[in-house]
Amino acid sequence: MKRLALLFLLAFVPAPSAALADGCPLPCSGQSSSPPGAKLLFAQAAGPGGSLIAYNTANRQAVFALPPGMASADGRAYYAGFSFRQRTFLKRFDVATAMLRGDWIVPGSWRLQGVSPTGRWAALARRLAGKTQLLIFDGQHGRQAHVMTLRGNFEVETISRDGKRLFLIEHFAGRQYNVREYDLSREQLVANPLRAQGVKIMAGYAWSGVASPDGRWLLTLYLSTPGKLAFVHSLDLERSRPACIGLPSGKAFEKLKRYSLTLAPNGETLYAANPALGVVAVVDLAESKMRRVTRFAATAPVAGAHPATLSTISRNGRTMYFSAGRDLWAYDSAYGVVRGPYATGGKIVAVGYGAGDDRVFAVRKDGHMVAFRAANGERVG
Repeated sequence: MKRLALLFLLAFVPAPSAALADGCPLPCSGQSSSPPGAKLLFAQAAGPGGSLIAYNTANRQAVFALPPGMASADGRAYYAGFSFRQRTFLKRFDVATAMLRGDWIVPGSWRLQGVSPTGRWAALARRLAGKTQLLIFDGQHGRQAHVMTLRGNFEVETISRDGKRLFLIEHFAGRQYNVREYDLSREQLVANPLRAQGVKIMAGYAWSGVASPDGRWLLTLYLSTPGKLAFVHSLDLERSRPACIGLPSGKAFEKLKRYSLTLAPNGETLYAANPALGVVAVVDLAESKMRRVTRFAATAPVAGAHPATLSTISRNGRTMYFSAGRDLWAYDSAYGVVRGPYATGGKIVAVGYGAGDDRVFAVRKDGHMVAFRAANGERVG
């Protein structure tokens, strides 16, 4: 009965989206989300902020589901929140076991917008007349840590690992934005925006993203409608330094939405793969620039693009599997070679490695999990 309930939940979400590198819940990009002796693959079929379903790669069965929410970058904690009658119900779960670790009621109607890399703090926000009110909740001690009101339209990017800095996006008309830093220890907004080198004001809208488990990087795919451009907005959270890194783009704007971002295990390299454009770009995060571009035969994008990162990378960083929503491709990082496609038999909502990295699994929208040999893409079972 539990299995049927989980499949029912998965079958009726509106659109395919993503689990991140190795099947972690968004925005996890590591392998720390599974309990000892097991390997779980997590699917948020409705995209970031949607319901989370965990699959056991050993028996290909759904094992538990969590309500809509957000995970920490290290993949260990998961927050879910909803508002009802001017109260916000906030819950904190263990990602590996779905065990409830905290259950609180916050006065007022708030929306969950961010979780710190370790999962200790959660950021809630709400819009007032011409203002944005923000609340930082301490999940370790179960209390409100900060409440602030800012003039303008602000959105939470993330919270620093130590909980002393809050990173925000300040939105303006015409898709323009600034990156702002709020000093939580001094309870004040840092006067000057954080600007990328050579950029006065940034423009575009956030589509998808990943975060490093150690809390250093927040990496967001931005799309610019007028110029039909895609770029990575990298934010070094340790140095409070943003950068804009252009990606290979084309004239068809819809194809830009098929980029998947995957962080290498070393935390220094980002892979941006797009089957609709037939390209894999390798980005050096320290230098904020592309260092390699591999091209291959492009495929027609799956209809109905939604924010998605369908990709996974092996623990040694050698092989990345990625998708545009249906077939799989493999990228060999040592030789810069793409192989595939490998048919999954339908639209997919998650992809990840199994235990030992000898198998790659894809969860289809119909709830079925299919397996491939990681070494050559051969379908298993």
